[in-house]
Amino acid sequence: MIYSISDIHAHYRELYGRIDQLGNLEPFISGDNQLILLGDYLDRGLNSKKVLELIFSLQQSIGSENIIVLKGNHESWFLQFLDGESNEWLPEDTNLLTSRTFLDSEQMAKIQEMAFNGRLNVIYDFIRESIKSNDPELIAWLRKLPNYWESPETGTIFTHAGIDEESGELWKSTTPDDMFTGKYPLTTGKFYKDIVSGHVAASSIAENQNFKGIYYDGESHYFIDGAVEQTGNLLVLAYDEKNRNYYELEEETTEDKHLNYTRETRLQIRGNLKALN
Repeated sequence: MIYSISDIHAHYRELYGRIDQLGNLEPFISGDNQLILLGDYLDRGLNSKKVLELIFSLQQSIGSENIIVLKGNHESWFLQFLDGESNEWLPEDTNLLTSRTFLDSEQMAKIQEMAFNGRLNVIYDFIRESIKSNDPELIAWLRKLPNYWESPETGTIFTHAGIDEESGELWKSTTPDDMFTGKYPLTTGKFYKDIVSGHVAASSIAENQNFKGIYYDGESHYFIDGAVEQTGNLLVLAYDEKNRNYYELEEETTEDKHLNYTRETRLQIRGNLKALN
């Protein structure tokens, strides 16, 4: 089974809860299951670096074939900022919400001191260099994240935002990086392959702000961004490649979470699967 999560946005507790529900990823070690993360690990929450460190360590320990980590537009913006190419990311870092998670106390004190002089460009340069100096391994890993993953068995495409569907079978060569990570508006309707993506809240695609859960357009697209910063819920898609069936792994109930599971149960995937197609 393939499981997929998108748009974690620095919500460490919610991510950890889903990992616990997935048997603390024990069922993924053998290769019988895969976890695909679709990007946007940063911003909007309080634990950007902590989320990245957790994902990095899981992939390192379990393997990149079983834990597949893709890049989102927030990672792209963050890297562009670090390289001095663009400041598009800065609105996401209001009050240093994200960057402070990468900085130590001395560096934060230095920024406060510099702020009195009002030299924003100097402050931004200091933040860039500090982050790159503090976490070179993590930043190098971020740079190498792929834009998509395609199932070798069924051809299902997993990506953060979308692809160039107008090009049909040529999509791999015609889709630019910023479309994989930032396509907007997203496409619905029939495509010759299934596409699983995040990037835009499923409720927005459904055009129903009360909609909860994964949105399937009835054709070829599954949208799994649960707007965790508003709902507190990370959506989990489960894909049975053999039978080509898609499900939503529902959250454990409050009662379930308080059960005294045995160690064996803790290492199993738990929760109800709701059919999507």
